[in-house]
Amino acid sequence: MNIRESEIYLERLASAGMKPGLERMNSLCERLGSPQNGLNFIHVAGTNGKGSVCAFISNILIEAGYKVGRYTSPAVVEQRERFQINGRNVSQSAYCRNLEEVKAAADQIVFEGGEEPTLFEVETALAFMIFAEAGTDIVVLECGMGGAGDATNIIHAPAISVISQISLDHTKYLGRTIDAIAREKAGIIKHGTHVVTVAQSAEAVSVIKAKASLEKANLTIADPSNAKNIKYGLKTSSFDYGKYKGLKISMAGLWQIENACLALTAVETLKKVRIKIEENAIREGLLKTAWPGRFEIVSKNPYVIVDGAHNENAARQLADTVEYFFHKEEEAGKLIYIFGVLGDKNYPAIAEYMTPHAAHVITVTPLNPRALPAQELAETVKKYNEMVTVASSVEEALEMAYLLADKDSVIIAFGSLSFLGDVRRVVDSREVFLKKKKIGV
Repeated sequence: MNIRESEIYLERLASAGMKPGLERMNSLCERLGSPQNGLNFIHVAGTNGKGSVCAFISNILIEAGYKVGRYTSPAVVEQRERFQINGRNVSQSAYCRNLEEVKAAADQIVFEGGEEPTLFEVETALAFMIFAEAGTDIVVLECGMGGAGDATNIIHAPAISVISQISLDHTKYLGRTIDAIAREKAGIIKHGTHVVTVAQSAEAVSVIKAKASLEKANLTIADPSNAKNIKYGLKTSSFDYGKYKGLKISMAGLWQIENACLALTAVETLKKVRIKIEENAIREGLLKTAWPGRFEIVSKNPYVIVDGAHNENAARQLADTVEYFFHKEEEAGKLIYIFGVLGDKNYPAIAEYMTPHAAHVITVTPLNPRALPAQELAETVKKYNEMVTVASSVEEALEMAYLLADKDSVIIAFGSLSFLGDVRRVVDSREVFLKKKKIGV
């Protein structure tokens, strides 16, 4: 199997949609020799922030000298970024070789009359195969949308389980209340293990506490309100937390200090299960962590920033960050937004939080079967901001944004992660062109 054949196969699986449950996953992994059983895991669930928390924990463990696998979703730039070993995408050869083996097992299930595994199940089994083959010391494993019924939840008891902020998202599958969604997320808690979560809504914490008690698991709650001496910056932010003074992170979103506090608490808990981590590894790991599509500055002059704010809570956090860094009184007319979202998201709430103060909003249709048409999104945006234009593509949206912008403007692309990779690609191509033009190539 080559990379193009892998893309065709995965695209076909994607068209079948999502199907919660562990039966297919168990069958697939059994045929592959249960590669997950030889791995050590840190299992991470939640609605918002879990990808960033995975990134922080992974980088700290790498700095501590461990060989770390990291499995996250979705991809922003290219598919292999979801499967990383010590911060690097898995090689194309290892990716294709192991996917071919997973496909053979999935095809055999279908041949014998069984139900074909879903895209996420195939990808999760692929992650297990890749990390087992690579001989990783520990795998930081991010749940997909759920917890109890998530394909990742076939693993044995992890070193620790981590649950980030829980909010309303994927309500069609997980339930329409915080209580219901928290029950699903808390389903990753295994008997007698360590669990770390973050201070959040009373409903979510109550559910997590009850599940931890039922499983006789040791629960620790990180409280980011205890972070002191916070100094936010676009390049680095600094803060004190517990015994650690002057910690620094390079991720700019205001909410990232909360994620760093949760990751730090998780790392302190890892020490209780005899994983050695020195303070210098913590400091360097936090500082070196970057995560595509999370208030990521991809260009300057003017600033172009991408952020996957795809639900109400994430939009609120992004709006707070934009206001802190850019929405000064004298800069109120300089915000230009490129907004694309999936139709099953609460896009009216995202529009309400994000669009009222923008100088201009450009809507796009992400390349995703669940995408909301740009015209329909524009009609919603008009309730909060009349200055809205529909673009036929990401390329056209960026062309419009650059025409509207001056050197002090800020262009922010947000909503679905599924179009942010295209934004990065177009911006990179433009910068290469301008650089060649400048030197006369």
